[in-house]
Amino acid sequence: MWNKSAKLLVVRVKVQSHRRFTFPVPIWVVNQFLEALTDLAWVGEMAIRKIPVPRDEKAGKHLRWVKTISPSGIIAATHNIIKDLSDFKGLDIVHVETEDVQVKVSIK
Repeated sequence: MWNKSAKLLVVRVKVQSHRRFTFPVPIWVVNQFLEALTDLAWVGEMAIRKIPVPRDEKAGKHLRWVKTISPSGIIAATHNIIKDLSDFKGLDIVHVETEDVQVKVSIK
């Protein structure tokens, strides 16, 4: 039984010629998704590290990037930031407006 309300990550998109769309996503779903994505990225890193770097500059450039910077570390850092921000209710994380499109991401 739930004793308190679930916190939501609310994404609102409004296009000038159309109606506004709102996507509420529970924070626990975001946490579970990022944990799974971190694990998948780590497995991918381990597999890519076993592949030798090709001599072709273009292909080698992409492979060296993954070997140098850890994508799983970037995802884990993003996950920690979202966990820390989820303590603040009513926080607007992103608010972007252009001529035709408005996007707002907040925690409710």
